[in-house]
Amino acid sequence: MNYLPVQITIIILGFLLLVFVIRAAIQKKITEHHAILWLIPCIIIIIGGCFPQLTYTLSAFFNTEYPPAIIFAVAIILLYIILFQCFKLLSVLLMKNKELASNTAILEKQVEELKKELQQIKSVQKPEQENRQNP
Repeated sequence: MNYLPVQITIIILGFLLLVFVIRAAIQKKITEHHAILWLIPCIIIIIGGCFPQLTYTLSAFFNTEYPPAIIFAVAIILLYIILFQCFKLLSVLLMKNKELASNTAILEKQVEELKKELQQIKSVQKPEQENRQNP
């Protein structure tokens, strides 16, 4: 059976994904760290398309009866790594967001207090100025 069209399709899809990741990194839509995390699966897809026997070799090494299970296992592991990184970043951003919200609340309270002080100063100065003008 001729698997060449499938191999070519996998290689093309791997390169397309690679191009999308690189463009997103250049346009600053993803960070460099996340770009590297996505480049690894791209390279694995391209290598898997170029060397399909690698799946059978890995299957024999890990003693699995169904060679495509290796592909799914690697994909799941890589996705868990990417998911962990996203959750880690999300946690950091949530903590920073809470800190910024509390800082904003403190600053808003200080601004209100300063406005009240300013109004009090203006109200005290206004009668004094009127008294100076009307001797």
